[in-house]
Amino acid sequence: MDKKSPSDTAEFNISAYDQAEFNDLLFENMPDYAFVKNDSFKIVKANSAFLSMYPTNIRDKVIGYTTVEDYQPKEAELFLARDKEAFEQGYSETVETITFPDHRIRTLLTRKKRFEAIDGRTYILGIATDVTEREELIEKLRKSNDDLDQFAYMASHDLKAPLTAIAKLVSWIDEDHRSELPVGAIENFELIKSRINRMTQLLNDMLTYSRVNQTPHEKEEFSFKDLVLEQFDMICIDKEFNLSCCELIVSLQKDAIAIVLRNLLANAIKHHHLDHGNIDVTIEEKKGFYLIKVTDDGPGIDPQYSSKIFEMFQTLKPRDQQEGSGIGLAICKKIANHYAGDITLIDQPNGTSFLVTWPSVPTQQPPFKRIK
Repeated sequence: MDKKSPSDTAEFNISAYDQAEFNDLLFENMPDYAFVKNDSFKIVKANSAFLSMYPTNIRDKVIGYTTVEDYQPKEAELFLARDKEAFEQGYSETVETITFPDHRIRTLLTRKKRFEAIDGRTYILGIATDVTEREELIEKLRKSNDDLDQFAYMASHDLKAPLTAIAKLVSWIDEDHRSELPVGAIENFELIKSRINRMTQLLNDMLTYSRVNQTPHEKEEFSFKDLVLEQFDMICIDKEFNLSCCELIVSLQKDAIAIVLRNLLANAIKHHHLDHGNIDVTIEEKKGFYLIKVTDDGPGIDPQYSSKIFEMFQTLKPRDQQEGSGIGLAICKKIANHYAGDITLIDQPNGTSFLVTWPSVPTQQPPFKRIK
């Protein structure tokens, strides 16, 4: 092994004078817009990036001014509100869309931090990051997702009417001429009915999926056990399954959690290798969230598919072997995420267990506020 020289291993150490010089070097060369204001809200220091916002002929006038001297008092008050917040509370943060002095319109993420200098005077350090492209991309993605949800809603809604008509037509032919049909034709009619049922379920699930972002966030108090039993009774009709569930009075978005529970219970029954089995549902309240676990004694899921199962239209068996739209778990995931929660597959030797994390306190609004 090559020996390192003392200079290679020595700790980075600079004198007090060099420290100030080093800080100036960092401040001046950071790509963000950096500035320091005194308690009169006047800029006392600014880096080159900040000064570059201003036309060359007025850059030497920036230091010593608040930059809002030409505004009306009420407008100036709005502009300096975050400065005051930083001085009073120690920190402020906002996303604001502003028009630069050179007439460019940009979106900035601005953070302001109060600090005290050696002479005892209080200042704020402001660092503004240009997030225009990021915000534009987020807005495009949001619009794209909204458009996709709207398309899924319209497509699934509009397709239900002709599908219902086909189902009725097939049913009428089957009822009126079943005795006249050969065995092969009867089998094909049963296959058509199966495909119609599958398509109906797919459209219903697509409608549910597209409406997730439109569901209200209001909570209501109810018995978790009663809700679980209600969902279980809706889906466990022709099979013998034992359900155990603990009792707890909760405050949750009832309609949303009902969809998640219904899909998880249906998943446990549908994918069980027997016509009978056991399902255990538990809920535990932690600080700020609930932990809901749905466990069955079925064949289980290979861990390699732990993330794949939450994707749209994904099934572990061909649909001719196992009916289903392949959207159920994707719906659960989207709903949980919509309410700032999550759902994961728990790795265990036998059976299948899903863990749902669901906030029990109102989701806080983002700390950023857009100022137009």
